[in-house]
This record gives sequence, structure tokens and C-alpha cells, in this order.
Amino acid sequence: MWVDRPEEAKAALKEASIRFSEEEVVAMELDNRAGTFAEVAGRLGRANINIKYAYAATADGSVRSTVVMAVPDITKALRILKRSPR
Repeated sequence: MWVDRPEEAKAALKEASIRFSEEEVVAMELDNRAGTFAEVAGRLGRANINIKYAYAATADGSVRSTVVMAVPDITKALRILKRSPR
């Protein structure tokens, strides 16, 4: 779950006795078209960066989607993703 007010979210989960964990993730906007995430995943894979999990959200008819990924080395992943695709 990705939230904009983590302290409030944690308090609500604790209040409801729901177990949770936290970790930093990479969030990025991509074109909402087939193959876009595959391109990103391929770039990370070629750099030997595994994706632990990922999820995406988009509005119906939107041309952009938000993708959230957990990777073991965020700094390295961001460096790879900021480079121009080859």
C-alpha cells in the first residue's frame, strides 16, 4: 500500500490490529501502453536488479499509469532508470 500520510496510515493499521511492514519503493509514471513496463523491467534485469514486486494503477482511458516497484537497491535502480534507454 502506498500512502501520502504514512504516520496516519500506520496508526490506523495498528488501531485495527492489522500487521504491516514498511519499505521504500520506486514509483514512476509510464505511458499506458502494452510493453512499457516490460521495457523498464528489462533495463533493470540487464543491470542485475531484481524486482521483488510491482503494481500499477491507471484511470480508465488515461494515457499514463503509475507503477510502484520494490527493488533491493533503490539507488542503483534510479540511476539505471534515469539514463536514456538504449
